Amino acid sequence: MTLFYRLLFVLCLISANAFAYSGPKGLYVLGYPVNMPDVSLSNEQGLSEPIRATTSDLTVMVFWSQSCAPCLREMKALEKFYQKAQKDNIKVMVISPKNSWKDAAEERKFLTKYGAPTLPFYDDTDNSLSLKLGIASTPYTVIMDKNAKKVATIKGETNWDSDKLYKMIKELIKD
Repeated sequence: MTLFYRLLFVLCLISANAFAYSGPKGLYVLGYPVNMPDVSLSNEQGLSEPIRATTSDLTVMVFWSQSCAPCLREMKALEKFYQKAQKDNIKVMVISPKNSWKDAAEERKFLTKYGAPTLPFYDDTDNSLSLKLGIASTPYTVIMDKNAKKVATIKGETNWDSDKLYKMIKELIKD
């Protein structure tokens, strides 16, 4: 009988992964949403904003750095994605590691240079969010639902121009 329960347990573990799936260019949808850490980021105005206090249906958080070539390549397309996402109540934010910028004006100028003049940016001033999410490299994207749960991730460079990707992200919105 013990063998039966062990086999049943293993079968449950294996089948749990069946509820997660990958989409275009590395979109990985979690089988079970995970609570996001209760941390705040510094916005463009220098104000502290708790990430869990969102009114958006989804929040797309793209972790990036100015020395990351793939991050810079995707900025122009990410700006277009942001413009489109606003219409569907999807918040888009790019998040820099601590001490990356002299000030907000320098970061805005840099983003504008790479084709993202209106993309909202935030600074992970103490790297607490990056550390709590285990982010070791950029670009890395975390998608959070309106209940402050991580529902999907994208590791690496992404084709933000993809209609298929946009549709899959939009499908993550739960009523």
